[in-house]
Amino acid sequence: MRLLTLMLEEPGVNTLLGMPTYDLLRLRAIPGVQEDLADLGLSYSLNKSEWCITISGFGSMYFRSYDNPQRWIAFEVAHTILDELDTLKKDKAQAVWLKAIERTRQHCSRRNTIGNVTTPDQGTSGFTYERWVKAATDDFQVIEASTYDNPYLPEDYARSLTEQYDPVIADAYLRGKFISLNQSKVYHAFDRRKHHSDRQIKTGERLYVGIDFNIGGCCATVWVIDGATPTAVDEFVAHDTQDFCNRLARYRDHRVIVYPDASGKASRTNAASSDLDIISQAGYWIDAPKANPAIRDRINSVNGLLAHGKIRVNCDKCPELTEALETQGYVKGEPEKHDTHPSIDDWCDSAGYFIHRKFPISRPVVSGLRGLS
Repeated sequence: MRLLTLMLEEPGVNTLLGMPTYDLLRLRAIPGVQEDLADLGLSYSLNKSEWCITISGFGSMYFRSYDNPQRWIAFEVAHTILDELDTLKKDKAQAVWLKAIERTRQHCSRRNTIGNVTTPDQGTSGFTYERWVKAATDDFQVIEASTYDNPYLPEDYARSLTEQYDPVIADAYLRGKFISLNQSKVYHAFDRRKHHSDRQIKTGERLYVGIDFNIGGCCATVWVIDGATPTAVDEFVAHDTQDFCNRLARYRDHRVIVYPDASGKASRTNAASSDLDIISQAGYWIDAPKANPAIRDRINSVNGLLAHGKIRVNCDKCPELTEALETQGYVKGEPEKHDTHPSIDDWCDSAGYFIHRKFPISRPVVSGLRGLS
């Protein structure tokens, strides 16, 4: 609505709306703008190939994804809105920002403007904090918008978020605050005394195996699910994917579902088959995403369950996973990673692939209110 208002106030100016993916633009942004234009009684044309809506007598609104900002060429706009920029790592967010500056140069009666509307995903280590808070100037304004002050949201909206996220992240999202991730543990909600379980594998029950592919050190965590509570009940290291399948043979009396990272579709242990092909050919079910989720999404899924006591770990059966959850920290705002395998980040990734795939966080949907998240 800000972009539309600016276009209506000064016919002839163009605008740009950026989002993390083209799916978000196609499923959310463009339909929302079309509905707004219909409500305003304005005629328009949609050019799907150019990702552009032209409003009769006013100007054009362009839609672009952060997937490849180098393709932001051959157009100029007077005003831009960047949505959820802080979901990107600092270097990619900066690349998007620089491209937005390049494109936001169309002559207009007022100053060119760029707005960044985002949740503070990267905390005080992200580009958003560095650009708009740490290096604050009079050229822009920072508005920390609290969800609790939004009169249009359902009463249970905030409660739904707090029930899924761990309290630290939930408070940051709900109050629009930037928090430091540099000094804290990644899985700060984990406590081996609180989350330990003596649960062991029972005869014939279904097993869920998270796997992080690494040459020379594939880390696998084995889980069971009781109701809505996942429990880690075993772990092992395999040299490669074929060795992983051989070690799964110990569970031959169980139905085993494997939760790998998406890189397994392309990675090849041998010249003939991908890692996922090898697992499938060995007779195991696979539940793999088309692309790996964002690291922070995986972390939030695990921490959300840990904070609400909905994950259990048999610390005796899974000593490596236990230590990894206790010790992995942040380095410059990113979960620490190691070049040798197996390492603590491999164990955490193995658990995270399964947890996020099976128990993802879903933000509540607000019916009839476009543009709210």
